[in-house]
Amino acid sequence: MPTANPAHAAAAVLAAAAALLAASWAVAAESPMGWRGDGTGKYPAADPPTTWGRLSTAVKALRYQARKPKAEDAGSPMPDGVVREWLMLGPVPVSDDYDVKQDALPGEAALDPDEGEKTGPGTWQKVASDAAYLDFARLTGKSADAVAYICTHLYSPTGGAFRLNLVYVGGVRVYVNGKAPPPFCGRIKLDLAKGWNRLVMKFTPGEKDWFTVPVLHAFPPAEYEEAGIAWRTPLPGVHGGFYGAGTGVGAPVIVGDRLYLLSEPHDLICLQKTDGKVLWVRTNSYFDAAGGEEKKHPAYKEAEPLAASLEAINASLAAGPLAPAKLDEKVKLEKEIYKLMKQVDGRKYRRYDPPDVGFSGYTPSTDGRCIYLWLGSGLAACYDLDGNRRWIRVDNRPAVEHGFSSSPLLADGKLVVFMRDLMAFDARTGALAWQTPIVSHDGLNPQGFFHGSPVAATIGGEKAIVLGNGTIVRASDGKILFRNPRMDNQGIASPVVEAPALYHVTGGSMTLYMHTLPEALTDPLNLPTRTVRVDTAPYPKFYMPWHLSSPLVHEGLAYLVNNSGVLTVVDVEKGEIVYQKILDLDPFQQHNEGPARGVGVSPALAGKHLYVFGNSGAALVLEPGRVYRQVAKNKIESVVMTGHWAERQERFVANPVFDGKRLYIRGEGHLYAIGPP
Repeated sequence: MPTANPAHAAAAVLAAAAALLAASWAVAAESPMGWRGDGTGKYPAADPPTTWGRLSTAVKALRYQARKPKAEDAGSPMPDGVVREWLMLGPVPVSDDYDVKQDALPGEAALDPDEGEKTGPGTWQKVASDAAYLDFARLTGKSADAVAYICTHLYSPTGGAFRLNLVYVGGVRVYVNGKAPPPFCGRIKLDLAKGWNRLVMKFTPGEKDWFTVPVLHAFPPAEYEEAGIAWRTPLPGVHGGFYGAGTGVGAPVIVGDRLYLLSEPHDLICLQKTDGKVLWVRTNSYFDAAGGEEKKHPAYKEAEPLAASLEAINASLAAGPLAPAKLDEKVKLEKEIYKLMKQVDGRKYRRYDPPDVGFSGYTPSTDGRCIYLWLGSGLAACYDLDGNRRWIRVDNRPAVEHGFSSSPLLADGKLVVFMRDLMAFDARTGALAWQTPIVSHDGLNPQGFFHGSPVAATIGGEKAIVLGNGTIVRASDGKILFRNPRMDNQGIASPVVEAPALYHVTGGSMTLYMHTLPEALTDPLNLPTRTVRVDTAPYPKFYMPWHLSSPLVHEGLAYLVNNSGVLTVVDVEKGEIVYQKILDLDPFQQHNEGPARGVGVSPALAGKHLYVFGNSGAALVLEPGRVYRQVAKNKIESVVMTGHWAERQERFVANPVFDGKRLYIRGEGHLYAIGPP
């Protein structure tokens, strides 16, 4: 027998290994995880808890009652900070040029009413609610040239300071025991006396709506009681220098015993799943992406020691949270490095104003072997699970109104990202596979622009990519196969694929699109389409009643939650609304709140329960079905930006992630593990 050529044998081994690697890569990529898990928000194998909480002892001790308290009255508990019983007076007529700072009733600061008592033109009536909402337009039947008063009594065994999160659309005047604290962006400090206190508020109508959502929170320093929380890890991105202050929009992805998420402005953080310990941090700045001749530039050389100092600070996160001074130093270093990189290449390395979601407000993608990220600075990168970078690149595009916010998608062996253009990079090498123009490169709000994340669909055995504006492209080459001309501009919710159907809810027109996927990926693509009008006009709204979150489709029903917390359940076969209900989610809405402009977390199904999160710490667990059945309400109280003018209750915008008996939810300042330790 002839002797084998060693070179040929080695080549054969390498070829076999390469084939095996390619095959295993392909198998792993068939079930990538990223935004909202696999994009549906469904985790059927999970068995997470239904109850948990982090509540301040001061708020837990509060009690309320609408009528004047007597010595023997104990009041009702309000551990979630929600008063569910008020006295209301209104409408009280005022002139069309009325200023809310003026008294509409003589000596209104001293009002101390009781149920059935007559004051001015009306009588104080008791109003009860199963949520924090008080809709004066519905309760009074009038929405112009009038004011409404509400009053309740709060009992505090210790007294002290509390924060009132107050949503309103017109004007407001607040009185605590006859004194008016200064309002500030809907966040009002209430100084309560020991014992019973009188809270009176007056509201004028907004342009179209007339309502309020008052919710009490702790005022720091505060003590908290936790239940069902395995751990909470502070994240380093929250800082007063960032618009939206770090925001915390991107959810983590899970691989094995590790969690991976992004943090402002360009950090990839790896945490241990068991206890939340930070294992490592990797920066992904323009400095990290530079190569070749760029590294010889004097400005790059000047940035090198700054980058080394930044790396040392990030490495110290493994020992615990950063002290405020160290966080300030980190932010300063990041800014200085960016200034120097603009000198290297002012066009390539131009970072526009921070998007509403921050530069890091995206969920990474993973194929189980690597972590892929995309940033609002136009930077994409790939890491192995131990934090070794495989590739990094910059593909920047001009900014748009509110900034880019589409998470990356792994599909057909490519990392697909959107920044005016839809771009696909080879997942293994980072090389550009194709690039498809989607919207114009001119103007802050080009026609067809969207904020939602792309999702993948399999049609006739081929991969397609569905965009937030209804466009469908072929994953192999980026060819546009379908456009939906009726979708709104700036569509925010991401589409959902539940074969053989594709679901998409719009913002302004409030329409649920239900497309039937064909059997073949043809060019052009023919999509039979049905629509359902999702009318939330009977419910209050702060600005627009948009659906920021995506639908959850389960057993023939689509569950939609709008930014005011209105749940709409749709029978997708009949194309009919089954029921609508305003949820007990304590939403907080004010102008310029970054991405936290109302409820934006998409509903999720874990095991047999629906999980619906508000934007200020509240979460509901529901039984799915054709009637509303609430299993539990949970609340996480936490304060971020302590001592800063923007100090506030922590906001929640990221989608929850479920794994076994745990769920992981990210706030703007912390990552929480809910479940057993």
